Amino acid sequence: MHLLKILLSGTFCILTYGGARQLAWGQQRQHFRKPPKDQHVIEGSVAIIKCEVGNQAGRVQWAKDGFVLGFNRSIPGYPRYEMIGDGIGGEHHLRIHNATLTDDADYQCQVGPADGHPPIRGTGHLTVLMAPTTVELLGRGREDVIEVREGEEVTLECKVEEAKPVAKVKWYKNEQEIHLDSRDDVTEESPKRRRHNLLSKITLRLTPADDGSHYSCHAHHPALNAPMRASVKISVQYPPGPPVITGYTAGEAIRAGEERTLTCRSRGGNPLGRVVWYRNNENIDSTDRAVGAESVNEYKFIVDSSDNGAVYTCEVRNKLTDKPLLASVKLDVQFPPDKVMVSGPARSRVDENVTLTCFVDNSNPPAEVSWVVDSKPRPETSTRRERAGPGGWRTVSELSLTVPPIERDMMFTCHATNQALGETKLDTYMLSVLRPPQPPTLHGYSGGVGIRVGTQQRITCISRGANPPADLQWYRNGQKIPSQKHRIEDMSSAEIEIVAEPQDNGAQYRCEAHNSAASTPVSVSTTLVVHFPPESVKIIENPQRLRAGKQASLTCEAGPSNPPATITWLREGYQMPGRVMDTSLTPNGGTRVTNVLTLNLTAADDGLTYTCQAANTALRKDVRQSITLRVNYAPTFLTDPPDVVDVVVGESEVLNLTARANPGPVLYTWTRHGLPLPDPVIDDSWRHAHDPDISGGAGPSLVAADGPLLYIRSVKVDDAGVYELEATNQEGATVAKVSLNVQYPPTIKYTSEVVTVAEGQDARLECAADGNPLTEEMMRWTRENYDFTRTEQTFGGKKASLTVLRSNKNDTGVFSCVVNNGIGKVATTNVTLVVKTRPQVEHSQLLNRAAAEVGRTGRLRCLAEGAPEVSFSWKRDGVLLSNGVRPDKYENETLKTGLVSWASTFSIKNVLESDYGYYLCVAENDLGASTVSVHFTRPTRPDPPLALKVLNTTHDSVTLAWVPGFDGGKPQYFRLRYRSKSSSSYQYLDVYEFGVYTYTVTGLSLDTEYYFSIMSYNDVGESEYRGEFVRATTRSEAPPTPVPSSNVGKEASKLPGLWVVIIVLVATALLALNVSAIVCIVRRRRNKRASPPTKKTPPPSISASAMPKAMSLTPTQEGSDQASSKSTTNTMYAPSSYNDTVVGETLSSISEKSRESYTQEDSVVDYEEQTHKHAASTYLIDQIEPPPEYASQTPSQPSSAAYDPQEDDYAEVLRRNAYNHQLGKVTPRPPSRATHYSTSPETRGYLSFSYTPSPTDVPNGAAQYHAGGPSVTLGIHDHGHGYPADIGSMGLEGNDHSHALQSLGLDSDPPPSLGLEQHSIPSEHPSLTLDPHSITIDHPVIAVTDFSNRNGDLRVQPTSLSTFNPNPSPSTFSDSDLEGHLV
Repeated sequence: MHLLKILLSGTFCILTYGGARQLAWGQQRQHFRKPPKDQHVIEGSVAIIKCEVGNQAGRVQWAKDGFVLGFNRSIPGYPRYEMIGDGIGGEHHLRIHNATLTDDADYQCQVGPADGHPPIRGTGHLTVLMAPTTVELLGRGREDVIEVREGEEVTLECKVEEAKPVAKVKWYKNEQEIHLDSRDDVTEESPKRRRHNLLSKITLRLTPADDGSHYSCHAHHPALNAPMRASVKISVQYPPGPPVITGYTAGEAIRAGEERTLTCRSRGGNPLGRVVWYRNNENIDSTDRAVGAESVNEYKFIVDSSDNGAVYTCEVRNKLTDKPLLASVKLDVQFPPDKVMVSGPARSRVDENVTLTCFVDNSNPPAEVSWVVDSKPRPETSTRRERAGPGGWRTVSELSLTVPPIERDMMFTCHATNQALGETKLDTYMLSVLRPPQPPTLHGYSGGVGIRVGTQQRITCISRGANPPADLQWYRNGQKIPSQKHRIEDMSSAEIEIVAEPQDNGAQYRCEAHNSAASTPVSVSTTLVVHFPPESVKIIENPQRLRAGKQASLTCEAGPSNPPATITWLREGYQMPGRVMDTSLTPNGGTRVTNVLTLNLTAADDGLTYTCQAANTALRKDVRQSITLRVNYAPTFLTDPPDVVDVVVGESEVLNLTARANPGPVLYTWTRHGLPLPDPVIDDSWRHAHDPDISGGAGPSLVAADGPLLYIRSVKVDDAGVYELEATNQEGATVAKVSLNVQYPPTIKYTSEVVTVAEGQDARLECAADGNPLTEEMMRWTRENYDFTRTEQTFGGKKASLTVLRSNKNDTGVFSCVVNNGIGKVATTNVTLVVKTRPQVEHSQLLNRAAAEVGRTGRLRCLAEGAPEVSFSWKRDGVLLSNGVRPDKYENETLKTGLVSWASTFSIKNVLESDYGYYLCVAENDLGASTVSVHFTRPTRPDPPLALKVLNTTHDSVTLAWVPGFDGGKPQYFRLRYRSKSSSSYQYLDVYEFGVYTYTVTGLSLDTEYYFSIMSYNDVGESEYRGEFVRATTRSEAPPTPVPSSNVGKEASKLPGLWVVIIVLVATALLALNVSAIVCIVRRRRNKRASPPTKKTPPPSISASAMPKAMSLTPTQEGSDQASSKSTTNTMYAPSSYNDTVVGETLSSISEKSRESYTQEDSVVDYEEQTHKHAASTYLIDQIEPPPEYASQTPSQPSSAAYDPQEDDYAEVLRRNAYNHQLGKVTPRPPSRATHYSTSPETRGYLSFSYTPSPTDVPNGAAQYHAGGPSVTLGIHDHGHGYPADIGSMGLEGNDHSHALQSLGLDSDPPPSLGLEQHSIPSEHPSLTLDPHSITIDHPVIAVTDFSNRNGDLRVQPTSLSTFNPNPSPSTFSDSDLEGHLV
């Protein structure tokens, strides 16, 4: 190894100095910025030896103890070694992982020579620290306890093994470091190489103060985070301290029964002393316990007399004591006597001498004795005391006396009192004095009180005062009977039990008492009274045959009873009066009773049951006997015949007056006005005449009789009157009379038609009616929302009158006379009241202005109320213009619009600039006049709508309503603006439906508050928004989804077959009528089209969504000066952004069908209300207001009419379309569903188509549409009508029929019942060419040439090309060919 080191060193020298060049002048040599240094590392840790070279030129390697490790930074052969750091920057630190003892060495960082730089070396030593493996106290276990006696010496040796370097030891007592002179430390080499052991020894002399102390040695070493330790616990043994007794003081007197605790304590001692209690040298308690440094034994006991003079000793010892340590106390206990007993003779007679002795045992101090005789103190005769028991005293006292003459036993009481304790004990002794019994008494029965037969009766005989107790004996009528006997002290009792029978009534029972002290017995007796009911009753009937109108008697006899029975007669449960005829006595003391009931017989008595009830009132028990009477009588009706029978006219009734009689049968005879009623053949219709559901309704009126039944069918008023029925049998006849009252519904016979009064006068309205019944409550006057407090209503003679007091203009209106008697329909007739007033014209912003363009007709409206008739005149600057002044220029039309309402329409024809200004409307009648000024101007933008309000809310919608403002002389439409409370972005909705002033905003969120506002616009401009603070909150829950019914169709299947046949026949007839009507309508249309049109009518626009629906054909009205109804559909789509400056702002518009009707003059007064569908466009804009590009333009809206290409309004539509085109900068693709039109004025027909683009994204420019993509729909329409022409009956010219259909892409005829349907052309059809800007269809030219005759033709000319441009430019527009323009 040494040779290897020499060779390596020589090699390094050659490399270092051989061929080295000199450094340039001024160049700094390589040097150590951080040379290696000595350092320590704990075994198993990572060591880093720093080496930083400045101005490095040579290569660097490390050497360990002179053995070089090589230039490779990973150091092969040493996997735990590596060079780390920035080598280029001169960092060559050596890092050693998981350091072990082999790594303890000198490490040299060697930098070789290069370019004139001499080699350099730096050395540092790495010391590996190894913590000690164990620390122990020799001869001691871990946490051991060392027991020593007081004063002994103990040596502790602490050994720390295998540490590098040697560990340091510190000694501690109870965690406090100690320094002892006796300490001796010895260091020795460990058997393991380069490790050391340390032995540290200390010697201790221990005292009781060291008891429980912990001595420990701590090994400190730099390789340890915390010192290692070993410890022992010292236990110093020494004897306990003397015992100390608490809980009793010598000489203290304590009471017996008191709870006392004696405590013995011994302080100190190791181990602690055992404390034991002894009583009179007997172990009584060894349960001591440790309390801190003391041993304690507490003995708890109840003091008794045996503790008097007892010695309690406490003994303490441990293993160090040779003799136990003692302490004792002697108790002084005071206690009352344990026992007091009196003795003497048991019996004595009067005047005998007796002696009684009282023994009082064991009391401390001795007890004092006193006597009480029969509750009175009595001095004793003699007393003596003597020792008894452990420390107690016994006392004996005697009392002698002579028995006095008394009727009771004598009681003696001896009282023994312990004066020190204040406690007394006593004993009582009874001396029995002999005496005879007292007279007995009876209990359980009172003499003369009756008892119920069959019941048990107990009678008790009691005798008192006898000594010895008396002997008792019972007797019945002088015969001994047994009894149950009992004795309690001087009381004797004997009880007998009797079951009462009738023969016990009047029996005597006697009780005797006697004993040895009595010379003769004493006794008591009683006599029983027994109540019993009669055993039976018997009824005797007289005479045997009973007849109504005669007298009869019923006799009832009751058997023996005590007390006598009470007889009661009952008829069907109701009491009847009778009389007692006889009474008689029986041997057992009972009584017989006889009672008679006298009857005046009637038919009602037949079949009735009479009962004789004999009751013993004392027993509340009775016996009964019943008899049912059979009485002959003339007929009697089952129910009382009614005096009046009410029947509604036209209805049916059956009256049943069945009678009963004895004997039967009963014969019935019905008469009216003395004439018998017919006896009809009874069939089901008669039997069920009173049941309309069975009889099938009313038949001819007829009244007939059948026995007791009176049949009334379809009663008439003439059937009213008195009907008489006679019922007969062999006993006689009975007659009933019934009045038939026919009721009928009310009718009004007369009313005041129109009542006209001056203001302030009373107005009287009359109404006469007829009906049965008819009362004042059945006639009334009504008027909706009218206050009747100023009216008077009277009724008399079936006439009701209403008087309106001091009438005014508010009383003008229609009053209704209502008659309702509950039969049939309610009769109602209106009576008009008109109160004369002078005209009052209406002032409103809608009427105070009017507008029209130059050259048009302007219309000014004026409304007024007044009576009588109101006339209108129009003036300007005081000059009268109406009423025929200039019929070529002005026209005034007056209409009555209500009861007292009037309207005037003033027309200004061919408006000139000079016609604009103010006009005065004058409304006048006989009572005066009223005026209003109307401002006539050019068309302006509309006024904002008024009174925006919320009508309804749901979970996702809000319904709004508003009042329109002045429309500015143009058709106005409305735009709603809304946002949620939490958002600042508005959403917009355009309401395109003309004349609609409500709208439902849908698609809202649950439980969200929204703000709404509204504006209006027309062709001139827009109004401001109003109603910004109108708020609404949607509901928080959605309604449940309805469950479809599964029973649909089941009920239909139950229709009878007859109804099915009827429905089929009616449907066939209606179908035939419908076909005839269609043929007639087609003829009239053709005739009208043959004549020249009176007005220029542009082609209507039909949306693709509307075309597939069947459209009914209705004839037009000839000669009407109103505007014809037109249908306009506009579809607008907008690009996804406004322009380059508005990025991400979206504007979507979806336009639905809107239908309006008005004339071409743009006058607001010519609008007609039609049936509308709501249409709206929604603008979703992420900003507060729309962008300027949008706000500056009038938004797309439905055209106010079907525009003629010659008129200016259509150019405005084109300008809007151009605006839509310009918004996107590039031409967008058409929407997913659009409708386009191609028309030719000379053919008066036009072709419409719609198509669906392919889902494939296609850029601008030429596009290839794939199969299954777009489709084109064609429809043929007539200019003159807003619906497709019916080509079901039309022929084709030019090509044949099938060729024409194929040219159109149709494979079959359209269904005739639907008119011209739309058919889709597939995208791969050869005649279809598509690109993003236009659509070209190769098709035959279609023209409707003649509708003047019934067989108008649809001509198909040779192939032609039609190109549809969805986004035309205004410059390319041609008046003769409107192709594909989105309007």
